[in-house]
Amino acid sequence: MSETSIGSNQNVMPSTAGRNTAWSGMTLAELQRARAKALVRREVGRSQMQQQVDGMKSNVESNGIRALMFSPTEVTRLKTADYVLLGVKLSRFLLNLRAKRRRKR
Repeated sequence: MSETSIGSNQNVMPSTAGRNTAWSGMTLAELQRARAKALVRREVGRSQMQQQVDGMKSNVESNGIRALMFSPTEVTRLKTADYVLLGVKLSRFLLNLRAKRRRKR
């Protein structure tokens, strides 16, 4: 029987190097090993996903709701003055748009 390592991509089928019979299935030990590999892969995937969620939560906790709109590097660069400037520009744009609509009537 050939041994397969956990990280290899080889099939779990036993070696038929000295046999002339067709493959009759996996042994109990091979089934247990395959199941253990699948469980480890699932747990690793879960832990990676949980780390990503925790990272996003901590980013939002430290930087507020703006962390959802901007990348982490942009969030650290934005200051309160930047938000005030963006607000003033947006309000001027909206007031000009409103004035143009009133003039058309």
